[in-house]
Amino acid sequence: MNTAERMAELALQIGVILFAVRLGGRLVKKAGIPSVLGELLAGVIIGPFALGGLAFPGFPGGLFPLHEGSNLPVSIELYAFAALASVILLFVSGLETDLSLFLRYSVSGGVIGLGGVVFSFALGALTAMVLLKAPLADPRCLFMGLLATPTSVGITARILSDKKKMDSPEGVTILAAAVFDDVLGIIALALIIGAVGVIAGGGELNPAALLGMGGRTFGIWLGFTALGLVFSARLARFLKLFKHSYDFSILALGIALILAGIFEKQGLAMIIGAYVAGLSLSKTDIALVIEEKIRGLRDFFVPLFFAVMGMMVNIREIVSPPVLFFGAAYTVTGIVSKVAGCGGLALLMGFNHWVRGSNPRGGA
Repeated sequence: MNTAERMAELALQIGVILFAVRLGGRLVKKAGIPSVLGELLAGVIIGPFALGGLAFPGFPGGLFPLHEGSNLPVSIELYAFAALASVILLFVSGLETDLSLFLRYSVSGGVIGLGGVVFSFALGALTAMVLLKAPLADPRCLFMGLLATPTSVGITARILSDKKKMDSPEGVTILAAAVFDDVLGIIALALIIGAVGVIAGGGELNPAALLGMGGRTFGIWLGFTALGLVFSARLARFLKLFKHSYDFSILALGIALILAGIFEKQGLAMIIGAYVAGLSLSKTDIALVIEEKIRGLRDFFVPLFFAVMGMMVNIREIVSPPVLFFGAAYTVTGIVSKVAGCGGLALLMGFNHWVRGSNPRGGA
């Protein structure tokens, strides 16, 4: 397929996605379900593993053909749009966060996030041990434990934003816990991959090196967050040199993209860098202006992100009995571990019984 054909296919795909997510979001909203779930389901339905893979005239592989031999089921161009959308979502989420509340509840969020990681990893690994009949040191058990730990920051942010809870004590704590959870999950991934690689190669583990790797990752996140908060006023003054509100709003998004790229290059998720950029500008006098000027971009891109995440779901594999059984057991474990780990510690930190857990899952 030449470049012109690929661009034509991409244009058609995005056009179809825009209609699908609006329809899916509206349908589930009528049932009292957050629209983000409708967008995810729309992606599953029109994706390469479902209707999108059906052939019709002019599209022998379907409108969303499965990309065999690639680690992505969708085209790299479509995935790039989704990655950009995730940066916009978390940048806006950072802008909407009440910084004073974030700082006030950051310790609570950190403790709750840590509780969610510890409980989720332990129960996820134990579930894999039982179902796979393997020892805890088995890489499969370690990775299944690891897979149970992340909370989707993207879904968390989207639901809190839709519910207008981003600047509430509970919302700030949940988002802080989700970000902390993600950072710890990335550190744990680096440590486990390093440990498994050493063991597989017949070498000896070097605890100091592994801890150094984890400390570096945590330090990058903490360091950039601190720098962003300290220099936020100067950053805002620099942006206002460009005078027009549209100019400095787009350039603020440019800063989020730069920080997202730096974080990804350093082994952290792009969305964490984007959130740090938004949080840094959240208390400046241009925060509300930036939010308003890029709202159109957000409304266009963000539903597309969730649809593409839905397209990653291989519905053909999920419906097989062994996968359904394992997935059901693992899902129950994931929910229980998050409610116990996050919800239990939330109660100890002074929240009431209506504020529990940090359970959104997904590819964000």
